[in-house]
Amino acid sequence: MVRAKALDQNPRTDMYLELTGFTSGILLVGFLWVHAFFVVTVIFGASTFNTLSRFLEQYYLTQVGIALVFLIAVAHIGSVARRIPTGFREHRSVWRVAGMMRHTDTYGWALQVVTGLAILVLAAIHIWVVLIDWPIEAVKSARRVQADYLLFYIILLLVAEYHSGVGIYRQFVKWAKIRRRSLGLAVGAAIAFILAVNVGALWALFRLGCIR
Repeated sequence: MVRAKALDQNPRTDMYLELTGFTSGILLVGFLWVHAFFVVTVIFGASTFNTLSRFLEQYYLTQVGIALVFLIAVAHIGSVARRIPTGFREHRSVWRVAGMMRHTDTYGWALQVVTGLAILVLAAIHIWVVLIDWPIEAVKSARRVQADYLLFYIILLLVAEYHSGVGIYRQFVKWAKIRRRSLGLAVGAAIAFILAVNVGALWALFRLGCIR
């Protein structure tokens, strides 16, 4: 039955879905990194953060950006969902095979599925919290981090960066002729840098929340 299902797939459709998954994934990673450099401006003071925020809102860049990210995320989910196990037996088989193979890339793919599902829930909560407390201001963000959401943002940060890092690695292994070790080191260094930027932003927001 599995074989028949595989034979029924249209190679052209599969190629389009692969390209959609690759393109949307790269765009989402780019958004995560741009978002990190936007938030880290709070290190230079609340006024710097607020000035940038007002500039983006004045020209509707924030609103348009949120809508575009939502559409890109929907396209990404739609293009990669066909590879995600849907039943308990399928999940058990994936982890069993990963355990037998003891292959790092296989474990990475399995954990990427888990973190992808976590991002769906956590990112939806994050966006909702921001929207109901609009507009975006340093003091509001600082109070959220200092009062209730520090652990939440740490978890979201870790799963998002892990998911994006593994995604970049797997896509470039698939499409580019790059040594896995060299690629892994490069991606790991990039993700470590972005994590450091985000941690610095969280720390600045936490301190600002304490002061206010």
